[in-house]
Amino acid sequence: MDEIQLPEDTMTVAFPFGIPVLLVKKQGTVYALSNKCAHMGCTLSRGTLWGYTIQCPCHEWSFDIRTGTFITAGQIRIPVYETKVENNKIYVKI
Repeated sequence: MDEIQLPEDTMTVAFPFGIPVLLVKKQGTVYALSNKCAHMGCTLSRGTLWGYTIQCPCHEWSFDIRTGTFITAGQIRIPVYETKVENNKIYVKI
């Protein structure tokens, strides 16, 4: 995906290898995490982004986009993926 298509403080979904990945750009860094909530698999891209926290639209579970950690219970996580921006393209390591 082209980085230019991902403005600051926005979210978009990509499907590397068919896996739904939520991409978020915050303060110049691109974060990639599962687009499925750990609770019931709801689509996080339809949720609300506050700072570095994404809130699920289904049951309001909130996760840190940097680590995938559930805000209320740190032992619950969603997958996060390493990203690299090179030649204005975003690469996600699955």
